[in-house]
Amino acid sequence: MSNVHEILNIRTDLGTGVPADATEYARTKVAAVAKYAPADVQFAHVRLRTDGPRSIVAHASLDVNGTPVNAEAAAGTYQEAVDLLHDRLQHQLADMGH
Repeated sequence: MSNVHEILNIRTDLGTGVPADATEYARTKVAAVAKYAPADVQFAHVRLRTDGPRSIVAHASLDVNGTPVNAEAAAGTYQEAVDLLHDRLQHQLADMGH
């Protein structure tokens, strides 16, 4: 069985117009990708911002044992944007382990 990894520090920033409850949702979804990482993630920075009246952009920067991993996704709601971001991070982290 492989080691279970975690994200040691997650920082979230919300842009103007992004609801406050997006913080916990983004933290939970980004923390969940740690299990796909080949090592502990030292730091994650998640930013959510509006991009026009009907779009939210979610961006994450992770430090996986010194290797930067970045992903971005846009959608109509912050939940959809964060879900897409989660999927992109998951794929990138899984690929690192191979």
